Amino acid sequence: MKIQFIYSSIYDNLLTDMSKKEFIIEQMKEMELYKDELEASWKKEENKIMKEIENISKLKFKGNKNCYLVYHMKYTAISAPLTIKKNQHLERAKTILIHELIHILLEDNREKIIKLIEKTYPEEEIEFKIHVPVLLITRRVVEKIYGETIYEEILREEMKINILNSVWPEVNSIYPKFKNDIIKFLKNEKLR
Repeated sequence: MKIQFIYSSIYDNLLTDMSKKEFIIEQMKEMELYKDELEASWKKEENKIMKEIENISKLKFKGNKNCYLVYHMKYTAISAPLTIKKNQHLERAKTILIHELIHILLEDNREKIIKLIEKTYPEEEIEFKIHVPVLLITRRVVEKIYGETIYEEILREEMKINILNSVWPEVNSIYPKFKNDIIKFLKNEKLR
């Protein structure tokens, strides 16, 4: 599975408008340069990252993916359509992309995992339920590729984000039991 990075000035303009910001010509030039930088950095690790995500989850991606890059957006990223807001730190942008790709992977394998997600944590909102497997896989991938220090930086940052700040403590409490194979884990573990 490969990612094609795309900068669309119209899409960027739309999200900039929706963010109540002004779209300027310099933004287009800056985003084209950013696209080239992020793409070059990602391509160096893409195969390793994709193999690690699939190996840890025991799931497969369906086809290649497009990743849109924008300057302004309410969220840091969204998975459909895969869109990443500019982050001045390329390493952090890549870990955000890993998180969103895991969302996409779960959606690509929806029929295998949706019932498990729905029955897990029955009292919780869907956002919580979805993020448990996403964050379990994300943590394992980030630790294997970038190390525990980078995971801890992500955790500090994401504990400031609504939803994730309630999911991370649960994920970290069950993480020692998670080795690989998210479906097997969700089927066999007594969560909460």
